[in-house]
Amino acid sequence: MVYKLLEVIRQKKSYILKYLENKESDISLQEIPSKWNSYTPEGKDVHIAASDGSFYSKQYLGFFLGVFSGYAESFDPKTQKIDSDFVGDIYLSIIKQSDNFKTLLTLFMFLSEVKALYNLAKKEKPEFLILDGTITSKFIIPFPLPYWFTKEEPYDLLSIVKQLYPKVKENCLSYPSIYSLSKEIEEDVLNLLSEKRRDLLEVVISQLTYYEHLITLYHFLNLEYKPIIIGLAKTSTGTDLLNSSIPDIKLFLDYCKDLGYSQPVYQNLQNLKSEFGLLKDIDPDLNNRLYDLTIESFYAKYSDIRSINLIEYFQHPDRPTVEEKEILDYLKNTTSVYNYPLRLRMVDNQVRITAADFEKIEKEIGLNFSITGREAL
Repeated sequence: MVYKLLEVIRQKKSYILKYLENKESDISLQEIPSKWNSYTPEGKDVHIAASDGSFYSKQYLGFFLGVFSGYAESFDPKTQKIDSDFVGDIYLSIIKQSDNFKTLLTLFMFLSEVKALYNLAKKEKPEFLILDGTITSKFIIPFPLPYWFTKEEPYDLLSIVKQLYPKVKENCLSYPSIYSLSKEIEEDVLNLLSEKRRDLLEVVISQLTYYEHLITLYHFLNLEYKPIIIGLAKTSTGTDLLNSSIPDIKLFLDYCKDLGYSQPVYQNLQNLKSEFGLLKDIDPDLNNRLYDLTIESFYAKYSDIRSINLIEYFQHPDRPTVEEKEILDYLKNTTSVYNYPLRLRMVDNQVRITAADFEKIEKEIGLNFSITGREAL
């Protein structure tokens, strides 16, 4: 750090502190508790499963390398049985920008964690499923665009995506990992390309993976045995409920001192995502089904008044209505410390890919001495 930066910070100290003191002046403090329902959860045992994902990437001279994984684990309190499922892979890319590569890996990670939980749910049928992060965040991941990879006109590539989409839709749910990244699909794409180039290949398989993600998400939410499915986030920038410049989650944390939950907000995907790539042209039926989904969101303190979560819940249309209290009762008995489910904490510890892990991967495939272009720094 340049020392003069500290001088600039000292000059603005009073300005920052004054803002923090007055930041909530745009809302009536009486309005906040009026939208909060005090409730002390009873605590109920339930067969639970949770999933989380992770990725790690590095830029080398001429290419990017990423690893990603999703891990799901279930626990049945009656039998004390623990089961798990894993989806993960390594991916080499000649994508043009590092930010776009991280977005692409986020897509792969989201699909991996949803697929791992879907696979586990199909086998073990736990009654209560938890995704790390919100359900809606899984839907609004950006669509991979051709310019991320190439300057070529995308029309011929789109025809290949349309040609292979039915095969992906038919096989992806029964495939144990990501079908669009399989050797089979890669060979299909290369056979259809007029030029067998990596950048053109990546356009097609990344878009197929995006559609596979939507297919998997839809079928996950509509599992035949109709479990309770929630997404749980530790942070949020949402202001829909209190309409303040300060996020709702911060106001409820500071001004609601009881355990309980906020009034719900109902979100339709139509309002969150204007389009799912070109899905409306490729598969209009799935496109319409996705836009028919409604997600309920609310804030909750269920074990510690010093901490709060944003919870999103999908109400299956053929299942009896699930109340917020029921969700909190189940979460109460799965919580470790600081208002966070133990099973989520455990899958996070298992799935997280660290810098040390990536160094081992580099050595394993012989890239530990590859040039990155930043050796002089």
